[in-house]
Amino acid sequence: MKESLKPFATGHEELIHDLAYDFYGRQLATCSSDQHIKVFDLDPNTSEWILNDSWKAHDSSVVKVAFAAPEFGHILASISYDRSVKIWEEDFDEQAGSGRRWKRLATISGSQGALYDIAFAPSHLGLRLGTIGSDGVLRIYDALEPSNLRNWTLISELSVLAVPPAANLQSDFSLTWSPSRFSPEKVLVCALDQAFIYVKDKNDRYVMGKMLPEHNGLIRSVSWAPTMGRSYHLIATGCKDGYVRIFKLTESLKGDDGLEDTVKELDAFATNGAYDSEPGSDIQIETLSTHNDHDGEVWKVSWNVTGTILSSAGDDGTIRLWKASYSNKYQCMSVISAQQK
Repeated sequence: MKESLKPFATGHEELIHDLAYDFYGRQLATCSSDQHIKVFDLDPNTSEWILNDSWKAHDSSVVKVAFAAPEFGHILASISYDRSVKIWEEDFDEQAGSGRRWKRLATISGSQGALYDIAFAPSHLGLRLGTIGSDGVLRIYDALEPSNLRNWTLISELSVLAVPPAANLQSDFSLTWSPSRFSPEKVLVCALDQAFIYVKDKNDRYVMGKMLPEHNGLIRSVSWAPTMGRSYHLIATGCKDGYVRIFKLTESLKGDDGLEDTVKELDAFATNGAYDSEPGSDIQIETLSTHNDHDGEVWKVSWNVTGTILSSAGDDGTIRLWKASYSNKYQCMSVISAQQK
């Protein structure tokens, strides 16, 4: 089945690098090389996107935007090649389109290179975000007082790459969090053509668990699916080598000898937020499927809210929707064209 998209004019003067929806899909934020962020509201009567506000957000290209979970308010984060993270909050007392509706609450510096990706952790971990940039360092920040989002604390700084890539070489970095409440905190970081899973141990340190296999080019995008009651995890990547890859992760506790040990470990996690055994030691990774239908680079992958449908976008100007069959084989169920008819 082939469908077409309905475009709308954003008003950006240069290339749009990223867009993000809020939790409910009623707001859309875009960012661009013109150094501006624009936020649009969905009109429920006409299904049109109406400009909420537009403002100059950074001193260089704005490359990523991300909404926080709604329980923390109307919060938006942005990163830029100017090496800074900025936190914005919507002020409903300001008029729409005034350029003042989104207030800057904080500017976070510290990266030694251009930033490439930012992601909020799942809300059960608190107001936490991670960033990764061209210096190859994963930085994780916490807002220790959600009522005061002007103060952010760096809680972890991990060198993902031993040596940052040369400035003259093409590079890419991305990250995604495990949304599961019922296993140790995990974050997946993609740096160049490698993907590393970091797991939080019982000493509150992020340690490397496993690597995803098979990539033969820069990893452009990564997405960790909501578990929704599954006993395993699903991760998708989009790669410069033209492939969409879907991985299955299963994990068991180190030293599991039977049900009694498993129950003890789960009770420890529920009580202390950490397992007694070392995490990440028994993560098994299986490649479920690979697809090169885009006939070129894959730039974006994203799961739906139930983790049952994967969308991918590539150089062919299409969005493809993937869904598993009863035999757990992923097939393309729809192709959406970005070309106007």
